[in-house]
Amino acid sequence: MESYIFSGIGHAAGKYPVSNEFIADALRKGLLRGFDENRMAKSKNYLTYKEKNPEIGPFDYFVREKMGFNIRRHVTPFPPTKKKLYYAESSLELGVKAVDNALKDAGITPKEIDAWFVSTVSPHQKAPGIAAAIKSHFVDFTNFKPTFSLTSGCSGFNINLERATEYFKTHPEAKHLVVSHTETMSSFLTQRVKFVPFVTFADGAAAVILSRVETDKPQGVLAINNHQDMQMIDFVGVDKYWNLYMDDSLIKDRATENIPLASYEALEKTTWKVDELDLCVPHQTGNAILIPAAQKLGLHPKQLFLEAQQAYGNISGATVPIAYSMLNEQGKLNPGMKILSPVAGVGGNYGAFTYLVPDSEWKKKKLDYLFEDDLKGKTALVLGASGTLGFEIAKDLLKRGANLILHYNRNQSVLSEIENLAKEKGQKISTYPCDFHNSEELSIFIQKLKTEANEINYFVNAAGVLLSRNKGKVGNVNHYVPLQIFKTVFPKLKGSALFVGAAAEDINVPEIHEFISAKRSLHGVMASMSGEMLKGKNNLLWYIPGILEDGMLKNIDQKALYKFAVEIGQEKHLSVKETAFRIVSSLYIPKVEGTHHDYENAMVVRRDGYQLEVDI
Repeated sequence: MESYIFSGIGHAAGKYPVSNEFIADALRKGLLRGFDENRMAKSKNYLTYKEKNPEIGPFDYFVREKMGFNIRRHVTPFPPTKKKLYYAESSLELGVKAVDNALKDAGITPKEIDAWFVSTVSPHQKAPGIAAAIKSHFVDFTNFKPTFSLTSGCSGFNINLERATEYFKTHPEAKHLVVSHTETMSSFLTQRVKFVPFVTFADGAAAVILSRVETDKPQGVLAINNHQDMQMIDFVGVDKYWNLYMDDSLIKDRATENIPLASYEALEKTTWKVDELDLCVPHQTGNAILIPAAQKLGLHPKQLFLEAQQAYGNISGATVPIAYSMLNEQGKLNPGMKILSPVAGVGGNYGAFTYLVPDSEWKKKKLDYLFEDDLKGKTALVLGASGTLGFEIAKDLLKRGANLILHYNRNQSVLSEIENLAKEKGQKISTYPCDFHNSEELSIFIQKLKTEANEINYFVNAAGVLLSRNKGKVGNVNHYVPLQIFKTVFPKLKGSALFVGAAAEDINVPEIHEFISAKRSLHGVMASMSGEMLKGKNNLLWYIPGILEDGMLKNIDQKALYKFAVEIGQEKHLSVKETAFRIVSSLYIPKVEGTHHDYENAMVVRRDGYQLEVDI
């Protein structure tokens, strides 16, 4: 029989941990209000607690023990501001990371996903929807699988999970679906001063790969329901100015009623009793709601899993899948476990689902490389393949199954590793030497490209020289020759072309003026050619990496390099291998996580590792 199981689970969170002490300190400084620390210090309950826990202060006692929160994670340093959020990760980036982790956990490649269901109340933009934006980070332009974006908070994941199970029933060909929720709740707090939302809300995302599998008996998602309580419609939400509003006591009153209602319905459909449950994994709203709701259900405290709220805070609809991801990482999703997951919150939406952990682990394949064989049968030409970055680009292309035409200057031995790998994998590889400042060698190389290279799917120019004593060499290597070679192969191009630029194009560095001038000049020429490229159904990208850990800038004075990094807004040096991965992905995948891009004519200009200062 058919079962719908979580074959892969993953999550991500804001990179800045916000402790209870951060919030307590903001209260002491008058930045937040709504809590009287002195009054709490004199309370009978706290004094009794302090006898056994003398190291715990009154605020931490109230927030950690009473409310149930310890650490929450934000995408910006505390406190969040509109300026900080502009440069921070958005719900999109968090969602991409969560989906990436879920795919790897499942051992499934992105092209195997049949539909994408993503919910949020803090989208990175109004349109296109976040599901389409997340999908565009994983598959190429020829993938037409549908995406479904849902504007929903606390119940978003539960609603999409029901929609996904229904999708399976009406699409018998579908095997794997992405169901995800992502949120930057801190983006709603820039104008708030009440301490409760800061204690409660955080930033993160989680995703599951919902797979249709054959089982002897029903497993995975067994029953699911969703409802809407109109009495809660105005108790919590986000106004048109992007500010959170909430009435704590009214939310508590309704949620503690709705959670048991949805839970009993799910349990009845599954024919489970409360005392049979191994775990209740609820939407992690805080102890004020969850403890009373659990008591009404008759749950034993050991049955209630609240580690997600303690470690990550309340991340709206992401908290349930984050909890499952934590259990998965901890090895606690044991076969045969019976789990109940109720949710309730914004808009009055509430519901629940029951999940039976499969009695045998779904057949996962080891996935070391997410985009393996994506480029099988394609041919890529790389200029400067013996350079630090060019070498890693060539290796990445090879991993994805591409046949290679590699240009090098004087370091043929560097390419022997790639040649050996290509032979092992049965992929075609050709290597050609050429000094771009030697007209005779250039003529021979161009002639070979004309006669020996047939269709070229991807053109990558990673050739470059920063300084030279030979007059005209910097201009030749960084501008004139790559342009000449590109014009030669352009009639054979059936895919995309990418030119590696330099962050120095954005900042004046007098010591390398000739290099910058050559790059800027080629940049302008390619932008003007982009319309012609688009007419031929080819894509053109100008890719500007920030400062790499290794490469042409390694011999530059470190103080000057640090000043340069500050001017372009780069926090840390880029890994050459990871940059090469993003460059190769850019050749055929519309969006790449960790980069910022805009358009010049029809040319995509993509910056990696830094973001220029803007007025906000």
